[in-house]
Amino acid sequence: MKNQKFLLFISLIILSLTLFSFLSLSYVHDLTLIIHFYSPQKPKTNTFQFEGNPTHVYYVNTTTGYFSLNVNSAIVVPPSIYGQYLIITTSGPMNMQTRSLNEMLGCVIAVNINNGKIIWKDVFPNQIMTQPIIVNGTVVVGLGNAYFINSTIRGNGTNAIVAINIENGKEIWNFSTLGEDMPTPVYYNGNIIEPNGNGCIYAINLLTGTLSWKTKIYSYVSMSSPVLVNGSMYFGSAYPYVFFAINASNGKILWDDNFTALYNNYCVHGLDDSSPAYSNGIVTTSFTLLNNSNSSMVSDMLTAINATSGRILWVLNEGVGSIPPNLESPPEVIYNGTVFQDTPSVGILYAVNLTTGKVIWEIDTGPTTSNIDIYNNYVMIQNSTGTLFIINNGKITEETQLGVMPGPGNLLITRNSIILVGINGEIESIPLKVFQLPS
Repeated sequence: MKNQKFLLFISLIILSLTLFSFLSLSYVHDLTLIIHFYSPQKPKTNTFQFEGNPTHVYYVNTTTGYFSLNVNSAIVVPPSIYGQYLIITTSGPMNMQTRSLNEMLGCVIAVNINNGKIIWKDVFPNQIMTQPIIVNGTVVVGLGNAYFINSTIRGNGTNAIVAINIENGKEIWNFSTLGEDMPTPVYYNGNIIEPNGNGCIYAINLLTGTLSWKTKIYSYVSMSSPVLVNGSMYFGSAYPYVFFAINASNGKILWDDNFTALYNNYCVHGLDDSSPAYSNGIVTTSFTLLNNSNSSMVSDMLTAINATSGRILWVLNEGVGSIPPNLESPPEVIYNGTVFQDTPSVGILYAVNLTTGKVIWEIDTGPTTSNIDIYNNYVMIQNSTGTLFIINNGKITEETQLGVMPGPGNLLITRNSIILVGINGEIESIPLKVFQLPS
């Protein structure tokens, strides 16, 4: 037995010396590959819908490096993370005075989350306003813009749903559509499902890029990214302004609420912009009401709907403000029975009881198109000028001016960082410990 142990020990020494000799004689590139093979891998987190989950509390369980870069193109929606890749979509340069996008240009950019270096970049002939959907290494984005072909079809130029290989940026397939594909699609049961600007819902097979089913609805969809829950998807549309519940397996309409008919003395807007949130059988969305006697002012409205029946549970008037230049109704977030929403017109962040619609607290943040995120029960939100507010129990604990000016999306929080992207092209990964937050 002792001889066997001694022989095993000698064998291990010889093997180690042989391996050392091999590494010494190998090229540096080979050594790098070997070290990389044994280094800890980043978790490969799939993104199946806007902001990753039905509540829109956007957290990815990974660690990142700290960096700052500018891609010289507007980033309208949050990025997605998959392994070492931070996937960004852009919509061409933005006129920061008018907050308008005027070029038919969009990019998908892969950034290394460890050092902020660009890995690859794809350029497309139209704007991209969808958060990247990522399924097992396949990235899916939509092309489209806010211009109109006619009164019923939104989005001119090249409109399409595109699938991309995350490792090299090469296009896998391209599915053309008549209207814009600005809402972030959902992934369900092998299909990418997109409601779009020509009043259709498309279900596209992720592997082949072929049509699985198609449903015609009687409204177009702008930026209302569907929320997906238990095989049903919910989103808002325009002209008429209708909120839909759709069976994600076959495209059948489960129910719909016609807000144009409900508010027939007013002009409804914004329902097609709001990306709804869901929790405990309740889906929330928002819209604006334009009083016919005063065309420059709107009322911001937040509502909760029974997700099974479509019955409206409550509606909250958040106040009156000037008509915003672009997106009218930002996404909602639900956390611990509270729904949070801010607006670009009134600029007041509301915390509202999800069940009753009763206001818990409200804070003046200034005009805001983004939605909140949560870190250890602290609320974080950035307004349109880049000011970051950190809030605890309805009180502002920190207020910091940052160089990122956000669009209609969320902050992205990881285990060690907060990632911010903006319509001014800025991307920043900042240590969480910079802020006054509990660990």
